[in-house]
Amino acid sequence: MRYLIYFLLLANLAYFGWHQYAPRQKPAELATASIPTSNHQLVLLSERPVTEPPVEPPEVEAAAKAPAEPVKQPAVVAMETHTVEYKERADENDVSVREADIAPEVVNVAPEPACYTVGPLHDKGDVAKISEKLSQHDFQLQVRGGKMREPAGYWVYMPAMPADKALSIVADLDARGMKDYFIGRKNHISLGIFSTEKKARKRLKRVKELGYKAELGQRYRNRVVHWLDVEGVGLPLPSLPVWEEIRKQHREVRVEQVNCTSPDH
Repeated sequence: MRYLIYFLLLANLAYFGWHQYAPRQKPAELATASIPTSNHQLVLLSERPVTEPPVEPPEVEAAAKAPAEPVKQPAVVAMETHTVEYKERADENDVSVREADIAPEVVNVAPEPACYTVGPLHDKGDVAKISEKLSQHDFQLQVRGGKMREPAGYWVYMPAMPADKALSIVADLDARGMKDYFIGRKNHISLGIFSTEKKARKRLKRVKELGYKAELGQRYRNRVVHWLDVEGVGLPLPSLPVWEEIRKQHREVRVEQVNCTSPDH
């Protein structure tokens, strides 16, 4: 065992001495790689020669200053156009749906009829003439009869009094030559009926000169008249030319609009 250790020690010493004194080989020279001609060589700023800047042609300068045209993307634009169209159609559909929801239902409503009363008419012949004119303009007519209180002159009278006093007054008037008198109900004394107010005031003045207090009053009478109840659709009757024709021939006739549901219509 001891000889083995001596042998290994001597072997190590021999290898160390050989490695220390053995000639060494030179490393292989590295080949210099050629630089491509397309690459620019690195030149310091101080090594760069001073030269005038090249003058570019006007066409090149204008092209350089002009803004670059955007690159067209037809596929993307087409997609955006279809997207916008689809959105607009969707918006139109939404608007139509909303309008259909909120739009009121249109119902054709027939115009309401208008009703009028034409009159008063005293003569039945006038009733027939006016009815014929209005019927030619699609008016529906109905004749209605009635009575109307109208003025019938003036009268001079003394109010009601006791019977004995009334007899005494008329006896005195008769003695003074005033024969136009009569005693009415409740013992009032009528001193004359006149067609005009002027004539009535003349008699009133004469009675007062005799020393009596008299009064002037308006007389009325009930007269049978006729009315035309007219119903029609369209322009108001007073605005139609046919009404102007009627007014020219019958000055006393008037027209009045009434409620079509009134009991008299």
